[in-house]
Amino acid sequence: MQDGSGGTPVAPTRERNVLVLDLSKSMLAPLPEPGTEKGEHQKVEVARTAVFRILQDAANSGSLFGLVTFTETVRAPVPLGEIHKENLPYIENLISLLQPSGRSAIWDALAVGADLLRMGTRGVQGNLVLVTDGWDNASQRFDVRTPAQPTVQSGRVDLVPYLLPAGSNLTLRVIGIGSGDERDKGVDGVRVGQLLTQMTARAAELGLPAAYSFQEVTTGTQLFAQMVHAFIDVGYEDDRPIEELHPEELARHAANAARALKEPQQHATVSRLHTASQAAATAYTEAPDLEVDVIAGSGGATTPVYLKERYGPLGEVVEAYLGGQPDRALELLQRAAPVLPPVTRLYWEARIQFARRAIVEAARALLQAWGEVEKLPPSSQTRILRRLALLQARMQNDKETETLVRFIDETEHRLASSGPEVRARLLDLFSRLMELRGTYQLTQLANAGDLQDAAVQHEAAVEVVFGQLQDARLDLASAGPVAEGALDFLEICLAEMR
Repeated sequence: MQDGSGGTPVAPTRERNVLVLDLSKSMLAPLPEPGTEKGEHQKVEVARTAVFRILQDAANSGSLFGLVTFTETVRAPVPLGEIHKENLPYIENLISLLQPSGRSAIWDALAVGADLLRMGTRGVQGNLVLVTDGWDNASQRFDVRTPAQPTVQSGRVDLVPYLLPAGSNLTLRVIGIGSGDERDKGVDGVRVGQLLTQMTARAAELGLPAAYSFQEVTTGTQLFAQMVHAFIDVGYEDDRPIEELHPEELARHAANAARALKEPQQHATVSRLHTASQAAATAYTEAPDLEVDVIAGSGGATTPVYLKERYGPLGEVVEAYLGGQPDRALELLQRAAPVLPPVTRLYWEARIQFARRAIVEAARALLQAWGEVEKLPPSSQTRILRRLALLQARMQNDKETETLVRFIDETEHRLASSGPEVRARLLDLFSRLMELRGTYQLTQLANAGDLQDAAVQHEAAVEVVFGQLQDARLDLASAGPVAEGALDFLEICLAEMR
């Protein structure tokens, strides 16, 4: 959302998700499962099963969900709203009655999906997921420009600005079934790519966050996993959102984190993380196969659902680990080792061994994981290193480092949809806070004659960062409670660093 001055969009307080599902006749075709004992299932059967599971999660999480279906006609059988558990049987029965037929009005369907997410002057707010196996061949109202056709057809509306008016905060994900090199042989990958390119360009023009992706699937398992992945996230372990902390709790956490900056001998991991963050010249983007972020919910919470479908062999490992079966998890991890990247395998080996109280083995695996991360490009290291640092802090019972790294990590994670400028501003402040470790140490290590000069230099450095923080408070006044909580945390840390 935006304030009236056209500032940075702020996401709504509850997740808003709309699925746009292809029900054209081609969805009756089967999807293969090569190399498995599973029989073939129709595309629509797999999609329905995924929708049922997404609905169950929406009923548990309280997020808003809507469903748009299309043939040559577009319908909204499930309007955007809260999914109540007592209504699930009715909704699931309704979805089971939907039968594929006819052609594909893809562009018109995306427009209706955007209409469900539209919030007046705030534009289109939420997560829009398109699942299709075809080419648009039936839209009547909307069109997408191409290099060969730089203007839309006469009488049609250009879809891109309709999906992305000023002030929007839209995530668009396209899951395409099959290969679309030939008409009627799968999704029209070329046109989808053109759509997302235009969406990205428009977002840049308007200064909006751009989160648009396209994933092709060719098996039933892939289709199910990608659909579930688009709506269901697995949270971080012991995750306590910044905005839910009481001010006294926030102050206590910030004071603990500041000690990690002031006592390098006891918190060496922080120095390693700061060096890595300086080396990373670009924003972190995790490779899809480096799954070190599959973490449980908070203590006592139930095991996240659909881990096996979403993460394959690793999902089985994590499911056993979260189910309190570390020996079983270790056995599964050893079986899955050939298909897992080294960082993923070693990270989870360290976690599982630590849960088994095999401290030496856990420390050895974690040390090897640190070494494997150093082989990755610098731009891919930062967040993975933070995941390793959290585990190391937990293994060493280093609450100060754990608190500091978690707040940095959570700020980046929870502001992912708030726009790159908000996230970059806060992460830059965290980086500058960590730089104060150097000037603070000079006040502790300097000779007696230089001590006063070192203290003056450190205080001046603190004041510079404090001024930058106050500027950020003014600029990010409408960025939401997560940003506000992060700024409060930073300010308390600065006070502790004086």
